[in-house]
Amino acid sequence: MESMRAVGYTLEAAIADLIDNSVTANASRVDILFSAEPDDYIAIVDDGRGMTEDQAREAMRLAGKSTTSERAAHDLGRFGLGLKTASLSQCRDMVIVSKSEAAEVCGFRWDLDHLARLGTWSLIRLDDSEFSSLPHWNDLAGRASGTMVLWRRLDQLRAQSGPGAAALDAAVMGIKSHLALVFHRFLAGEHGRPFAILVNGTPLQQIDPFLSSHPATQRSAPEAFDVAGDRIQLQAFTLPLISKLTAGDRQKAQVAGRLRDSQGFYIYRAMRLVIWGTWFRILPRDELGKLARVRVDIPNTLDHLWALDIKKSAALPPPEVRSRLRRVAERIVQPSKRVHLYRGRPEPSADQITHVWQLVRNGNEFRYEVNRDHPLVLRLAAQLDPELLKSVSALLALVETNFPSQDLFNRLGQDEMQEAPKPDLHFIEELAVQLWETYRGHRDDPEAFVNAMAVTEPFTQCTDPRAMLKEAIKQS
Repeated sequence: MESMRAVGYTLEAAIADLIDNSVTANASRVDILFSAEPDDYIAIVDDGRGMTEDQAREAMRLAGKSTTSERAAHDLGRFGLGLKTASLSQCRDMVIVSKSEAAEVCGFRWDLDHLARLGTWSLIRLDDSEFSSLPHWNDLAGRASGTMVLWRRLDQLRAQSGPGAAALDAAVMGIKSHLALVFHRFLAGEHGRPFAILVNGTPLQQIDPFLSSHPATQRSAPEAFDVAGDRIQLQAFTLPLISKLTAGDRQKAQVAGRLRDSQGFYIYRAMRLVIWGTWFRILPRDELGKLARVRVDIPNTLDHLWALDIKKSAALPPPEVRSRLRRVAERIVQPSKRVHLYRGRPEPSADQITHVWQLVRNGNEFRYEVNRDHPLVLRLAAQLDPELLKSVSALLALVETNFPSQDLFNRLGQDEMQEAPKPDLHFIEELAVQLWETYRGHRDDPEAFVNAMAVTEPFTQCTDPRAMLKEAIKQS
């Protein structure tokens, strides 16, 4: 029993494993309740169908159900170890009390110190008089059915969080975002019935990693394929550019750190998120693909193929699934790349706008240069004597060679938003007047001037550049 504590559960994964049992028991509400005074404890109380005494005793047995046993489609269990290993990974004293639909109440307790003293397997059975002394017994007693799991003597949890009430509060409150993400489809009611998770009375709001309700989120048509006689479904999502997201949206989207680290496959087992933010080495993580996310739904009947671990926090796709994902992966990230490329500077052949900056390629290398053919640059050059023109050319070269590309890349990689200055319409109008005066000195053709300038920066920033340019001609 002491050895089983070292499986590697985090507090978040341990509590999520217990909520799996609540989902399997058709619970509509799970309360996570905790306190550091007078004694530490964490209680998880649900309103599921509960267990009889024989079922509760079996649930407290290690590997009480074989991994090869047939399970219902919504059953989130796997190894028959989660309740015990998850609980004992955090505490030395765990209690389970269950009230079945027939109103029968039973309770059992694993106490590691008690086991050490006796030197034998000794599961403690609680009698009716002991129930009322347990924290939050009334929360369970007031329900038609349900189960409470109580953790006491939180030695492992305290070793990680430190002493004091504030440390326990911080540790337990830190699970909120994890649970809101892992069970977001249940919280949204996708499984067909209401479901809520409350932490000390406060309901969790789902964290949808795909921002499905955002109007700028792109989604592909659903796809499906069969493996070993079972169906795997997938759907790709392309998140909006970070500049289109609110602070709350960005926080929801950054589920694995930054957006770049959150791209990839999101694996759901019976609608429960198991692993996220990975391409399984099928594709590299890069900036152009950081908006791409793929929801992959697998049934629990394929657990043996996915190498699901005890904590249900890791899974590896079988070869037949991996090969199928590889075929669609590059296609899946294309929308994300298009979003970024559209935002960036198009190739000259794909764009008729005269830009201030132009892209210069040299094999696999590239750089940006100020466009010497830009009308404003040409107008300035025409007005300068040769010596001053050399100074201006040197200044432009200095700007180009010191373009802070690495700093820009680092900041964008940290999901910082680049603040684009708003166009100064008065400045643009004055510039149009000046350019027309220069232009008509060589060719007095207003229509040709409007046609040329309407596709030239910065006039392209205007809502109606042609109307603005025609007005500038009238003013000159």
